[in-house]
Amino acid sequence: MRDLGYAQALEAAIFEEMQRDEKVYYMGEDVGVFGGAITKLFSLYQNFPDRVMDMPLDEKGFTGVAVGMAWMGLRPIVEFMYPDFLPLAMSDIVHGAAKQYWLSNQECPVPMVIRSAQGIGSQCGAHHSECVEAWLMNYPGIKIAVPTFPKDAYGMMKHAIRDNDPVLWLDCRTTCYTEHDNIPEADEDYILEFGHANILREGTDVTIVAWHKLLKDALAAAEDLEKQGISCEVIDPRTLIPFDIDTVLTSVRKTGHLVIAHEANIRGGFGEEIAAQVTERDAGSLKAPIERVGTPNTFIPVGTVEWQIVPDKMDVIRAIKKTLGKELLPEEQGRVVVDVIAELEKSRPESNDN
Repeated sequence: MRDLGYAQALEAAIFEEMQRDEKVYYMGEDVGVFGGAITKLFSLYQNFPDRVMDMPLDEKGFTGVAVGMAWMGLRPIVEFMYPDFLPLAMSDIVHGAAKQYWLSNQECPVPMVIRSAQGIGSQCGAHHSECVEAWLMNYPGIKIAVPTFPKDAYGMMKHAIRDNDPVLWLDCRTTCYTEHDNIPEADEDYILEFGHANILREGTDVTIVAWHKLLKDALAAAEDLEKQGISCEVIDPRTLIPFDIDTVLTSVRKTGHLVIAHEANIRGGFGEEIAAQVTERDAGSLKAPIERVGTPNTFIPVGTVEWQIVPDKMDVIRAIKKTLGKELLPEEQGRVVVDVIAELEKSRPESNDN
């Protein structure tokens, strides 16, 4: 086993796949000599200079190139410096990548990975801090991976590269890169298939489904609430498409309560999809309404104030106690997450245009 951080585990997985398969390429802005803008992947360019490709500031252009490469049987990994730039290449992703296998009568798979890091943590404001998983969940043919821990990232990236479908791969800028774990050696060829959630903490009173930053907040909330006699089961889905609804349903049948927490905007977030699936398949197991935790319908401001917009551990605790009908302790009253856009709309002057 190797003790590696999240970024090191990803680098190891990509390096080993490039070593195993000469069809694997890594491409994006500043990924060559500079080593990458998200995390430094120096070993890739040093060992595979012909297959690590610096691209111009043209997300649509190089994503289109990657789609064409995948059509021809190569396996490109495309790095987006910020996932907020995905709309620049949306046509290539949803038309060129997502639909091609089906429109070609299953003759042309599109094996490519689009990798980026989402969420707050870099204090970069509205253009660089969004969580984007809900943008693409509506398009059949795209898989969405949201690993939080190094061992998961290592095994899942190997699966993503070998998968014949396009994969949207999202790191968490806030929490992923601080994690360390024991990673299997390269000769073990450790693969973690998509669609299998992981129960990180077993409990009997409430089920919490969360990923990335809010997963760490949920684990911290569960630890605090255990001291108050509240038992939380925490589930890490690891992939959103495909989603392991069976593990969630099994847990909800045991606990009777469900809280879903994610950093993305709560309106239209993936939490709605989870809540809908649970309600449609087994509403009778729920003893109280489902609670959702997410960022309000607002943009992320520049600077440390970003932490005042995005939910945290206390927001998860409040949601848990609400669904359980428990009273909050004084120290749990906490802050109220502000919907900045809603407040601005209240003060917007009415138009005088006729």
